Amino acid sequence: MSRLRGLVAIAMVGYVVAARGVGNLYPFSTFEMYGATRLVDASRIVAIGQDGPHEVERYSRWRCDPAPDPDPRTCDESWPFFHIEASDRAAIDHVRSAAAPASGASSVVLVRRVWRLDERDASVRVEDCELARCEAER
Repeated sequence: MSRLRGLVAIAMVGYVVAARGVGNLYPFSTFEMYGATRLVDASRIVAIGQDGPHEVERYSRWRCDPAPDPDPRTCDESWPFFHIEASDRAAIDHVRSAAAPASGASSVVLVRRVWRLDERDASVRVEDCELARCEAER
């Protein structure tokens, strides 16, 4: 059993040394995508109603004029910032594919909310970029 542990330890050390030496050459990797870039900002598309911000999916019926655009560069005053394209597209697709509200719709502003971390004092600044003014219903 101790011989097997020794072989496993040698294999692990060999992998780490090889990955450091070749960088990202298959099958070796240093996985820098998980730690090389320090993120100091993030964004998400949210709906701001009378009672504050909510996930877009909280509302089941939507009517927006014009239809919102998921392209993060539409918020050029806040650009650049980290965003997850798949999440943005899912939120906008939810709004675009929803049935129109019947009665009792609320006024909602669809925004890209950007959070910025100041690393010096760990404070967070919030920026909202308006994407569309809509009517939404739960």
